[in-house]
Amino acid sequence: MLDLLWSDPKAAQGCEPNTFRGGGTYFGPDISSAILDKHNFKMLIRSHECKPDGYDVVHDGRVVTVFSASNYYEAGSNLGAYIKLASNHKPQFIQFSATEITKQLPLCSRVSKVESSALRDLRTQIFSNKCRLLSAFENYDPDKTGLITMMEWTEAMSRVLNLDLPWRTLRAKLVEQTEDGKIKYESCFTDGNIEGNIENEQVTETIYRQRNILETIFRLLDTDNSGLLSREELRAGCELLAKHNGSISLSPEELDNLVDTMDINKDGEINFNEFLESFRMVDNKFASANGNI
Repeated sequence: MLDLLWSDPKAAQGCEPNTFRGGGTYFGPDISSAILDKHNFKMLIRSHECKPDGYDVVHDGRVVTVFSASNYYEAGSNLGAYIKLASNHKPQFIQFSATEITKQLPLCSRVSKVESSALRDLRTQIFSNKCRLLSAFENYDPDKTGLITMMEWTEAMSRVLNLDLPWRTLRAKLVEQTEDGKIKYESCFTDGNIEGNIENEQVTETIYRQRNILETIFRLLDTDNSGLLSREELRAGCELLAKHNGSISLSPEELDNLVDTMDINKDGEINFNEFLESFRMVDNKFASANGNI
């Protein structure tokens, strides 16, 4: 199941771990051809990967990605699409947007929104690997000046995150630099998109490292796809968990208390940020009770 959910096609030949998603693989056109030919299939149609136009065709037309959630990251970030297959199995792509307003956004605005969303994902990767990155940076800074060279910074980012990205180009959006070109490496971790005071960095890093899993759970609980969890949706999810793992069911009063605790902004519903924050709050309470904080 992990490979089915998180594996993505790539342009280069071969197969390698999908380090960005943290699971699955990247597979090249040679892998696609070998599998499709072995089973006498004409085409692989897949999803679970956001595309700006709602779909993408690669590997000589034999691998198709279709993504039906328009505005996935935010309004105007991407179109949605679905496929119609004719009798000759030739796919026809129908694109759409969930709102009329976002349909009118120019291409440059949609691209900008996608880039912003990608940067937020990258900052989350950086934050979830903070300890490892700091250790790599400090190896280049034995005198504890807080400064390293551009080359040292790019090498550490590539090695620790295992991402082949244009780090020199991204530098201005990710880190601060001195007038003489040195990198203030601790500024990597001052990100306004990651909100709240960090009382327990180990817990917070673990939560952000497991963000994809938590997001999947959130989407499963969010049965009406509103992006918010109601009391009814949370109750149904708790009952399902109790049924399958043998845990004790929550009473209506206990469930109300749970929702009140998770509902940080007190609007009666739980958004994804509140859902994430709740895990950190619970862990901090247990640690405090044990005298660890």
